[in-house]
Amino acid sequence: MTKKLLAYIGVLSAALISGAATVPEKPAYQFKAIARASEDITVSSTMPVRVDKVFVEDGDTVKPGQPLVQLDDKAERVQMEQLKAQAEDKTHVEAAEAQLAQKKVDLKGIEEARAKNAATELELQHARLEVTISDLSLRLAKFEHSQNALKYKQAQVQVSRLLLSVPTSDKDKPTDTFKVFKVFVERGESVDRLKEVIRIIKIDPLQIDVPVPENVVESLKLKVKQTADVIFPNAKGPPSKGSIIYVADEIDAASGTQTVRVEIPNPSGRPAGKKVSVRFSPAPK
Repeated sequence: MTKKLLAYIGVLSAALISGAATVPEKPAYQFKAIARASEDITVSSTMPVRVDKVFVEDGDTVKPGQPLVQLDDKAERVQMEQLKAQAEDKTHVEAAEAQLAQKKVDLKGIEEARAKNAATELELQHARLEVTISDLSLRLAKFEHSQNALKYKQAQVQVSRLLLSVPTSDKDKPTDTFKVFKVFVERGESVDRLKEVIRIIKIDPLQIDVPVPENVVESLKLKVKQTADVIFPNAKGPPSKGSIIYVADEIDAASGTQTVRVEIPNPSGRPAGKKVSVRFSPAPK
């Protein structure tokens, strides 16, 4: 009887140990969402103008700063050259400096003559006033020269605005690229102010906004930099690894969800707009 009892206890202990070894971890949660471009930019004209050249086509790969469309800038360039000449011309400043120097010499002569009673007090005061006026004329000439330089810079900015390029950012990396999604204009066409000219998108990386129930966000302790699995339909191999870059601070009252934004590298160039599944696991302890 004792041997049977010991054998039963041994079998029960083995079963408990085996069961403890197979206790599942906290489950992962999977949600449907749509992958979208990480940047979606519409390039527009700031003024009504004619399209001179179009450098790209739909589907082209472009980099930050790369020219897209040249708008007609002939009139603006003529004005810019005129302002450049004015900005570089120092004749008025040099003439005012020479006049001031001459008036100072005249004043010194009058002062010496006055000391010898060879000039009147009125002549001395007049000479001093001439120096003051010449000094003000020099200041005015320098101010006008600086204004001409500013007008020239403004003209340069105006001309640069007529060359539409891929926007740049301090966060740009040398490897960053965009795709030309749509060219809306053709050479010779006139465009209105703020009319869309070209739309470009960045699909590497892709971003996915996932509506996650608030209780899941809390139980999994989802936070920025935590990883997530992204499953593309019909994709072979393991899920792609993404990273959480944003967790909304506000809960949507209607659905009881929080937006969790996942970013995923996309070197293979998968198109934006794909339906995907995003799987979250508990944060590591």
